[in-house]
Amino acid sequence: MEPPSEYNVLVLGETQSGKSTLIEYAKKYADPNVTIDTAALGTGFLSHTQDVKFNSIITDLPEYYVADKKDNKENYGEYVKLGDEYDYEDKLNVRRGLTSKKGDAHLEKKVTFNLIDTPGLNATGGDDEAHVQKIFNGLIEAKTIHLLIITISSGPFTQGLQDAIRCYVDMFPDFNGIIAFVHTHFDYKNFHPARTQVSNAIDLRMDRLHTIMGRKTFPHFRIDCDIYNKKPIRECITQNTIQKILELATFNRPVDMFHTVINKTRKMRDIDNILRDKFEATSATIEKTLRFKVPEEGDLLTEIFRRETRIHKLDARIKVLCEYLLRHNVKVPEILYEERIDKDFETKGEDNSITIRYPETEELDFAIDHRDLLHRNVEIIKEIGSKEDKELWRSWQGDFERTSPQNSVLHVKIYTAKANRHQAEIVQKSEERRRLEIELHVTIRHRDHHARQNERMKEQIKEIVANHSEGIQILGLVANEYLTPEIFAALMTAKAYIGDTAVCAKKVQEVYKAIAKQNQIVQVPPAQDPSESNMPQRYLL
Repeated sequence: MEPPSEYNVLVLGETQSGKSTLIEYAKKYADPNVTIDTAALGTGFLSHTQDVKFNSIITDLPEYYVADKKDNKENYGEYVKLGDEYDYEDKLNVRRGLTSKKGDAHLEKKVTFNLIDTPGLNATGGDDEAHVQKIFNGLIEAKTIHLLIITISSGPFTQGLQDAIRCYVDMFPDFNGIIAFVHTHFDYKNFHPARTQVSNAIDLRMDRLHTIMGRKTFPHFRIDCDIYNKKPIRECITQNTIQKILELATFNRPVDMFHTVINKTRKMRDIDNILRDKFEATSATIEKTLRFKVPEEGDLLTEIFRRETRIHKLDARIKVLCEYLLRHNVKVPEILYEERIDKDFETKGEDNSITIRYPETEELDFAIDHRDLLHRNVEIIKEIGSKEDKELWRSWQGDFERTSPQNSVLHVKIYTAKANRHQAEIVQKSEERRRLEIELHVTIRHRDHHARQNERMKEQIKEIVANHSEGIQILGLVANEYLTPEIFAALMTAKAYIGDTAVCAKKVQEVYKAIAKQNQIVQVPPAQDPSESNMPQRYLL
C-alpha cells in the first residue's frame, strides 16, 4: 500500500513534563533553522497549553551525525565505554570543532507530522475523567491517530499522573498498540553504565506502567530537549531520538477515531450503578402503588407494567451484547506483544545475537495472525512461524544479528485478530443474546395479548408507562459498558465527573434525562421470530 503523506501524533503528559518542549524541538529537528518559540513553553510551575493545538512539521526523518571540521564522523556511541563517568560527561560537552549535521533520510519522501499538544493530564483540580475532555475533541478532529506519546518527567512519578494515565487507557483501550513513553529532562551523562541510580528509577516507573497498561513491553525513550543547549553531541542525541520516536508513527497501525471504543471508567460505572439502583427502586415502588391504589385492577396493571419494564430491560441488555459483538467479533488486529531493542546507547552486554519468541501457552490458545517488523542495521537471520494452517501462526520466533555496534534498532509487533483473542467471551455472549431475544419475543407477545384483552384500560396503561419511560431509558444507558462519542461529549460538556459522588450522580442523571427526552418514542409491532434474524429487534415504547 502507498504510505500516507500525513501522520497524527498525540502528545500527552503531566503539567510541565515537557510536551510543548518536545514539540518545539521536533520543529527544530525538521528544520534546523527554526527558532524555538520559548513563549510556547510553560513557566516551570504552570502549564502554558490550555487547549489542544496542532503543530505541523514536514520531514523525511533524517538521521543526524556529529562531524569535525574535516567532516569526519564522530562515533559518540563509543563514549559509553570510557571507564570514568566524568570523562564521558566531558566528551558529551565538547563544543569546539564539532557540528551536528543532517545525514541520510529514513523515508523516501517528505511527509507531514501533525504533533497534537494537549493540556496537562492533571493540570486542573478536577477529576481524571474531566482531564480528557479537550483531548478527546482533538482526537475527533484528527480522525486518525498514528502514535500516542506519553511524556514522563524525571521528577517524581506522581500518583496523580498514574491515575490520569490509567483513566485514559481505560477509556481508550484501542490506543494500547500505538503508545510510546518518553522520559524527559534526562541528562545524557546518565547513559554511562556507572550511573545506575537514574536508570533504576526509570525501570521502577516502567514496572508501574506495565501494571497500568496490562502488558510488559512498550517502547520508551530518554531525551533531554534542553532548548538552550549548544553542545553538538548532546544536540545530535536529541535529534536522533526524535527521529526514532517519529518513525514509530510510520510503523504503527493507526487507530480510527470514528470506530474506536470509549469505555466507561470505574468512576463512571460506580455512578451508573447508583442510578440503576435508584430507578430499579422506583420501578418497585410503582408496582406497589399500582397494586394497592386500584385494588380491583391492581394485579392486572401491575402485571402489564412489569412486562413493559421487562421488555425494556431485555432490550437494553441485548443492545449491550450487540455492541460487544460488534466491537470484538471482528478481524481487527489486536496487539499481543511488542519488543524494541535499541542499541544506540546500550551498555548491558556485548552479545550480537537477539532472539524474540512469542510462544503458544495454555493462556494463549488463539492464533497469531501476523507481525510487523522495523529494523535498522540488523540482519534477519531466520524467521520461524509454526503454522496452524496456511495463514495463521500459533507461535513466532525470529533470530537477528546486529551489523553495527550503534544505531541498531529492532522493533517487533505481534498481532492476533480481535475475534481470536476474545473468542470465549464472544461465544458466551452470542449464546446469551440468542436466549434473551427469544425471551424478549415471548414477553412482547404476552404483553400485546394482555393489551388486547384489556382495551378499555388502554389510556391508563399508556399513562403509566409514559410516566416511567424516562427511568426505563436511563436504565438502558447505564447498562451499556461503552459510551457513544455523542453521550461522552455531553457528559464532558456538563463536567459531570467533577465533584463528589452525590454531585456527579446528579449531573450524570440530568445528562441522561436530556438524552431520554431527545429519543423518539415509537410503538412497534410484535417481533418476528429471533431465529429468522442474526441481529436483535429494537423495541421502544
